[in-house]
Amino acid sequence: MQTLREKISFILTALAYVVFHIRTGHDLKTIASGTFIQMMTTLPYAVGFTYIFIVIIRHLTGQRPPWDRILRLFFTIGILFAFFFALYEYGDRAEKMRLRDEGAEEQKPTVSRFCPDANQKVRSYWA
Repeated sequence: MQTLREKISFILTALAYVVFHIRTGHDLKTIASGTFIQMMTTLPYAVGFTYIFIVIIRHLTGQRPPWDRILRLFFTIGILFAFFFALYEYGDRAEKMRLRDEGAEEQKPTVSRFCPDANQKVRSYWA
């Protein structure tokens, strides 16, 4: 990190990493704890994939990348995992709100609702 542009892009990547991990809530304590839990959930995945990519880069180039490139790679992988985990969580939350608004607890998604003819009884024919 010698140029100002590299320093600014590094800081922006780190801020994007934090922003993608922020979880919503009704008070500051809920937001902080949700964000921390989200960061700890994605941390093993980001560290593992970063390690794999560093090993591949070291194998291809013969040298280890500088620490700022490693952290930038970690932040990028963490952003991707945080994005997909957030999609999953927000979709789950929307489904729960939809079920609550309909007021029907028996309307939970099941195989028979998804595929109505999946549970039909079929006589077995023995020759």
